[in-house]
Amino acid sequence: MLDVRRLRFLVELSQRGTIAAVAEALHMSPSGISQQLALLEREAGAALLERVGRGVRLTEAGQRLADRAADILAALELAHAELRSGEDPPTGTCRVAAFGSAARALVPALLGCQKLHQGLRVELVESEPEVAVPALLSGEFDLVVSEEYPAAAPSLPRHVHREVLAEDALEIVAASDLLRGRDVVKAGSSLPWALEPVGAASRAWSVQHCLGLGFTPTVQYESYDLDLLLLLVHQGAAASILPRLVLPPHRETATLIRVETGWSRTLVALTRQARAGDPSVRAVRRSLHGRFRESAVPLTDELQ
Repeated sequence: MLDVRRLRFLVELSQRGTIAAVAEALHMSPSGISQQLALLEREAGAALLERVGRGVRLTEAGQRLADRAADILAALELAHAELRSGEDPPTGTCRVAAFGSAARALVPALLGCQKLHQGLRVELVESEPEVAVPALLSGEFDLVVSEEYPAAAPSLPRHVHREVLAEDALEIVAASDLLRGRDVVKAGSSLPWALEPVGAASRAWSVQHCLGLGFTPTVQYESYDLDLLLLLVHQGAAASILPRLVLPPHRETATLIRVETGWSRTLVALTRQARAGDPSVRAVRRSLHGRFRESAVPLTDELQ
């Protein structure tokens, strides 16, 4: 008989890639994880891991078992969730992860949800999707608010439920002092730009958009903090491409020039399939949909 707890370690390894990453995520020692995986190999009667340099990787048998184990763990969680499906009102804890620019906008919705459901505790953690999605699969989070950029098809793991919350328009922004009467697109190649770092979905899309407009942006400032990028724009230090969620409520002022790109990022809520019907998760999702029902823009008006 295969031990379910050890199967989870194998699934974590298939998702995170290294024993060190699994140990960190599960708050265990690497040696402890290795010992448990060795015991799982004995139970399975097959080689599940093979050495690659200083690390390990799953064998074909190991990957097959990891895929099947993911189904088993999801089925067990679903069985537990179904026991609570009729529970009313929602109780317990719902842990939510959201990337920086969305986390601030979500605060009123999450506080309102918690106030409405006295037995529900809502926790919010700021976390980028690259970190939050693996943690969602591990059970560290119950719901993740993520973002998707145009022409970048999401590659989501199995057993993840996806719901669209809003379309958040993307705009080119620059201070009038920086432009000095010039058109921001025509002057694009001569302007300094402030974008997210290389590797971020927004960075890849922004560079491609600029190339489509006929220039290569010279990136002088990089940050995952969109409020910092906006500050650099306001100071006249750089131009940027930012989602409307972080921009001022008024379309254009004497000091800030905004040009619509015609594109939007998509804000989505991700949950494990087994938790999608859980009363606490459903309550939080309803609150988020209520805030994002029309678009991301009204949120900015209330938060300024």
